[in-house]
Formats: sequence, structure tokens, C-alpha cells
Amino acid sequence: MKIKKCFSIVFLGFFFAGSLNDSLINLFNQDKYLAFLSLTEEILEQDQSQNDMFFKRASEAAFNLDELDKSITFLKKAIAVKDKKEYREEWDKIVTMRKDIEIALKMYTEENKYDDSILQLLKLKEKYPGCGLLDYNIGKINQQESIFDEALKYFKMSISVNPYREKYQKSFNYILGQYIIEGDEYAGMRDFDSANEKYSYTLNYMPDNSVVLFKIAKTNYFLKNYNETIKHLTKLIKIDSSHFQGFKLLGDAYKKESDYDAALANYLQSLEVNPNYEKAYLSAGQIYYSNGDFNKAIEYFETAISKKNNYSKAYEMIGLINENLENFTQAIYYFEETIKYDRRNYKTMSRLASVYNSISNFELAKKHSNNCIKLKRNYAPAYYELGLSEKGLGNRIAAIDAFEKASKDSRWRKAAKYEIDQIKAEL
Repeated sequence: MKIKKCFSIVFLGFFFAGSLNDSLINLFNQDKYLAFLSLTEEILEQDQSQNDMFFKRASEAAFNLDELDKSITFLKKAIAVKDKKEYREEWDKIVTMRKDIEIALKMYTEENKYDDSILQLLKLKEKYPGCGLLDYNIGKINQQESIFDEALKYFKMSISVNPYREKYQKSFNYILGQYIIEGDEYAGMRDFDSANEKYSYTLNYMPDNSVVLFKIAKTNYFLKNYNETIKHLTKLIKIDSSHFQGFKLLGDAYKKESDYDAALANYLQSLEVNPNYEKAYLSAGQIYYSNGDFNKAIEYFETAISKKNNYSKAYEMIGLINENLENFTQAIYYFEETIKYDRRNYKTMSRLASVYNSISNFELAKKHSNNCIKLKRNYAPAYYELGLSEKGLGNRIAAIDAFEKASKDSRWRKAAKYEIDQIKAEL
């Protein structure tokens, strides 16, 4: 904890005026041990000639921070100023405590005796109650052994006993970070059950952490646990109302639950927080599209494109609207832009073939049907469009072959059989 320089100068002035002890005692009594030690060290840089109580209080502050070496050093200085029996007794106690801890740790570090070391440290917890350093060392040993559950438990206990020691919190956070990393690795492999397990464990220790809440919400979304997703995200946005991705995912979850009004409200809230978030424009546009408000949908899709020029999904949606409205020239443009930015979008290739069939451009319809089939060999819609284009080009045998392949899909069987019967009737 840094003390402002101007404050230090004033405090030093108090020291030379004779009122320093009261000011230091106030810090000590308020459990502001870091500030206390920081200030005493600044004072000592200016003047080493302090009274014994100055060093005794510094030793106590260091001891309360589990800084045993520093506590011993200050106590030795107190003894050098005034050799009191109580100071020597306290010095012996702290030195013995430090030695006991060193012996317990050496059982593990030098003799590799995990059980013995842990047992001895647990006994020392009874001998020296309220010492966070003992919990911390038990945690470190368990961390070394990759027994992370136990490590977390004892790191948490060390923080509870001594919330002032920065390394206790860092060790605690490190272990939680390992769980998050493991969760991310599982999520990357699409093993969302395992990822969810890791995130859930972390959430037990960090219930209000926005990063963990978002991660566990995402895994639940992929696991189709939409109610859980909504629960975690509702909590998240209460904690962090600027989490635009949280609002977007919350909208997605509501959409899956068919609550389209709530979905749209969250997409719009996401955009209010971040007006440049192209994914929220797309999602809001899709809701407007589903509601039949094509003009509003196009407005949002075009804005998405303005934020991300190669946003293939937005081009695709505008193409779909124009196809539905039979604005075929516009549909062709947007479908071609879709394919330009997403060369493996076989569905759009099939739709583009459909549009070209609608305007009797059978050569291009055939081309895009075949392009689609190269990517997705058994895609019935593409075979159906291929059949129509071959029929339009007068290639009846090839048309029948394409329709027969389309008919293997039950959803296209009736339409394909109808076309086959029509061709055969003309033979």
C-alpha cells in the first residue's frame, strides 16, 4: 500500500514534533499493517534512532502480516534499544515458530514426505492459531502435488486469516486460473460438460466474477441449458451493466426459449452499450426478419455490414429477404457477396442456383448447384436445383438423375418425384 509522499512528509513532521507514536498506533489499531510498515520504513530511511516501542510495534505489525523474518529483525532492534525480558520472550517465540515451520516444510521439500509434512503443519495450526502462513504452506504443498481442491481450500483459509498478504490472494487466483484454463481447453474441444464442470467449480469460489459467469453461461447455452444460461447472465449484467456480449448471449438464450420480445430487448441493450457490435445488429435484424419487418431487418443487416465489411451472414440475410420479395437482381448480388466472404457456404450456393433458375439462367443455376454439391455431396436442395437447371437446358436424363438423388431426402421426395413424372410424361 503506497502512502502519498506529501502525507509521509507531514507524518515525518509529526514524528519530529513528538506525536508520531499516537499516529502510528492509530494505524496499528485500525489493522492497517501495510500502511504502518510502509511508513515506519520511510521513517527509518530518514532516522534510525527510534525508541524501543517504535520497533516493537513494527515487529507486531510484521508478525500480523506473517512476515516472520521482518518481525524478528524489528524485535532485535527493539532489544538493542532497550533489553526487556518481554521482548526476548517474544523474540524466542517467533524464532521457534519460524523454525517449526521450516522443519515441517523440509519434510516435504527435502524428504518428499507429503503426509508427514501436512500432518506436522496441521499440528502447528493448533499450536499457533491464527497464522495464515501455515494455511498458505499447506496450500503450496498441495499445489505442488496438483491436489488443487485442497490447495484452494487452504489458500482461501490463509486469506481469511490474513487478508493483507498479497501472495496469498495471488496463489488462490492462480489455482482458480488453472481451472478456468482447463475449462477453456475443454470448451475448445467442444467438451462442454467438462468445461462446465471446471467453470462451476471456479464459480463456487468467485460467485460474482463476470468472466466466470459469462463462460459458464456460454457452456450452458451450448449444452442447451437455456434456463441456466439466463440465470447466470441475469446475474452477470447486474454486476456489469456494460457487458455487451452478456446482453447478446442473453438475447440468444431467450430466442431459443421462443421469447422473441425479450431476445430483441437484450440485443438492443447490447447495442446501446456497444454501438459497434456487429453480431448484435445481425441478431436484432433476424428477429425483425422473423416478425416480417423486412425494412427494419435490412436496416440492421446493412449496419452490421458497415461495422464489418466481410460479414457474410448479414449479406446472406439480405439476400434471403430479396429472394422472398422476388427482387432477384438484389438477391443475386447479396448471395454472391456471401460466397465471396464465405467460400464454403454451400447453402447459399444452392439458394443462388434457385434464384438463377427463377430467372431461367439455367447455366449459372447448374454451375452453382454443382459447386454446392462439391462441398456437400448429399445436399438434396442442390440436387433439386440441378435437376431444374438440367431440365431447363433440355438434358432430361441428367435432370432425372439429379431429381432421383434429391428424392433420397424425405423432405424433397414429393417435389422430386413430381418433376421426374413430368419429364417421363414428356418422353
